[in-house]
Amino acid sequence: MASRIQERIAALDAPDHKTDEEEIWSLIRFSLVVVRVILFVAIIVVSEVMESVFIYNLSASLWALIIGIPLFVLISMGILFGDRVMKHEETGFVETAVLRPIRERL
Repeated sequence: MASRIQERIAALDAPDHKTDEEEIWSLIRFSLVVVRVILFVAIIVVSEVMESVFIYNLSASLWALIIGIPLFVLISMGILFGDRVMKHEETGFVETAVLRPIRERL
């Protein structure tokens, strides 16, 4: 048991060989995920609490949905796009798909 704990502590001290770009992306990705969770909770709270407040003849809860859902989607797309860019930098090549491959006839 003690040797297992010592192995885990030793593994924490070992370098992870991440580049600066990967470190920066991991921090940006973490902050985007946190903002996305906060936005999701804020949409729900504003929708429930501010049903009686009206802005431009629409309730604030409706405005929370109108503004919050596209923001949530944009942040999610940003996370996916960043992951895709970092994946291509790791592999060194861009994966492409051939739409109409040439097939040999037998």
